[in-house]
Amino acid sequence: MANKVCRLDGAGIICFEGKKDNSSWKQPKPALYTNIPMLWRILESVIQDWERAAEPFQNSIDSSTTENEKIYHVGRAFLELPIYYFKCLFSYVTFFVALENAYDLFYEELNAINRTHIFRVRHNKKPQRNSYIEKVRTIRNISIAHIGSKEVSRIDSKAGMMWEPLSLTKNKDEAWNISKLSFGSGKWKSRDLAGTIIEQQSIDLEIGGISELQSECMNYIDRYDEVCAGYLNALAEKLPTEDGDTFYFFAK
Repeated sequence: MANKVCRLDGAGIICFEGKKDNSSWKQPKPALYTNIPMLWRILESVIQDWERAAEPFQNSIDSSTTENEKIYHVGRAFLELPIYYFKCLFSYVTFFVALENAYDLFYEELNAINRTHIFRVRHNKKPQRNSYIEKVRTIRNISIAHIGSKEVSRIDSKAGMMWEPLSLTKNKDEAWNISKLSFGSGKWKSRDLAGTIIEQQSIDLEIGGISELQSECMNYIDRYDEVCAGYLNALAEKLPTEDGDTFYFFAK
């Protein structure tokens, strides 16, 4: 995320003035020009909070000389980090969804301007959510905003509430990496009245660590930001101009 920059931070605003009634307005909404960069910074701050919490445990693991020592410090991480993990995970998910929604509104308002006959500029389409981004929104919906949701199946609702246990896996030759601490899906076994064992698997809620979450979400947001900034600049190239009683101009 450190090498990605919000292109809309400090961008100009399309302004309208009514020549007859001296009215004026701006579009997209000025609040979006401040809220979008602020949400970028909030997400960055969440990641920094997680890294500060996890770093002492990772340092202890890395400095251990035996596998037993390493496992001991991994165990300490499982005991002490869950509060920080879920605070950061759910904060990130919540503010990420808010940021995506802000881009949706920004893009819609650019579309509204572009429907005016004096514009009609060519522009890129907004990025489509992949399965990972859909999963993030599901976690927000059934694990945070609507915990115990009645809008999904019972097993999915249970999975959304089952915040623990966390998991941490590695291949034989890999080092322990606390950043891969994972939040996952739910699976249950039960017996019906005839004694038959029934297995139930929830929808996929697995997040392979907060670092993975940041990488996947910011790759998507960076593409959305690029589309919106390019679209805004294409409209700005048409300005200043007039259409009937309305004067359009671009202001920094």
